Amino acid sequence: MHDLKLLLVSGFVLSAEAVASYLYIPPVYHNGSVKVEDLSVAGDLDGPKMRTAANHTSFDFWYFDAFSTSTPAAINVVFYNTGDFAANPNPLAVQISGTFDNGTQFSGQVLASKGVIFDQDDNGISASWEGTGATFRGSSLDKSSPEYIIRFDSPGIGVKGDIRLQSRAPPHYPCNPNIAQMNTLLLPHLHWANAIPDATATVNLQINGTDFHITKGVGYHDKNWGDASVITSPKYWDWGHAQLGPYSIVWYDLLDYNNKEHSYAYVAKNGRLITVGCADNAVKVRQVGMNATYPPTGGIPQAQGLTANFDLGGGQVFAVNLTKEVIVHNEVVYARALGSVTGGIVGQETYTGRAMYEEYMYGLLFG
Repeated sequence: MHDLKLLLVSGFVLSAEAVASYLYIPPVYHNGSVKVEDLSVAGDLDGPKMRTAANHTSFDFWYFDAFSTSTPAAINVVFYNTGDFAANPNPLAVQISGTFDNGTQFSGQVLASKGVIFDQDDNGISASWEGTGATFRGSSLDKSSPEYIIRFDSPGIGVKGDIRLQSRAPPHYPCNPNIAQMNTLLLPHLHWANAIPDATATVNLQINGTDFHITKGVGYHDKNWGDASVITSPKYWDWGHAQLGPYSIVWYDLLDYNNKEHSYAYVAKNGRLITVGCADNAVKVRQVGMNATYPPTGGIPQAQGLTANFDLGGGQVFAVNLTKEVIVHNEVVYARALGSVTGGIVGQETYTGRAMYEEYMYGLLFG
């Protein structure tokens, strides 16, 4: 166990020790069982949680997004080590999806034919999906205002340039801030860590010959991992993040196959943590619009938006109304969109902003 000394600086919990390691993941499915990290480790919030390639029932992936505050421009990037894509000849892939300024969707995937290289120390993490031309590098999450840079020189998906995320809010785990020996589970076999809950995003890319730029946009980065398929772990989830005025918010509301709801809430103001928690009433998220139900029977394309009510304690509620604007990615039982948001602490000043959110309904397929 690491000996930790903790400091709180500008809302960031700082650990005194970081993980130093180099890891190579080969481009071949692991033949055998896979062990994943269960409890948080000092200095390792965003590191690889499996020390091997995925087998066909495990996964470890890094998700990034960035979007404009005024146009449909949005991009999602995911770096995968996963067994959930049965058609892929190896578990290592990079996927992009999003929308241009005019709302036209784009997407692509490229496989890491030469493996993945991770390098971590007390300055942060770097990772390269070899053979894809895609990399990411992040400064230490144990220091204030970390920055991530995602770079592409990837003819395989026609993308060249970079995405920069400058954090505006401290990292966290499902129920706790960034400290060691904390629970990382959302549901059995499904883990989560949120390195960048909110960021100022700058994007300068060329995508299949089209310039794609975002200035002073909104960004985000998290990761999920587990030792059972992510497709069959939750029956349903509603996830999203928003920036509105001085507030940074993240919600994760899941339903398991016993029809029990699990909620995870995060609210920061001006870069200082207000709440992070997983009590039964931490946040309640519900679709709104015609024929909206819970559990949902229709996803983002059918709903007009959603409401999210965060319990801040002491009788205070942070209430958010989200109105759908642009569908960024749609696979029927899994979709992601941009929405305008209005909200604040009930009885206090109301703010406006924008959100990226998704709904995941594989329970409609698996029961």
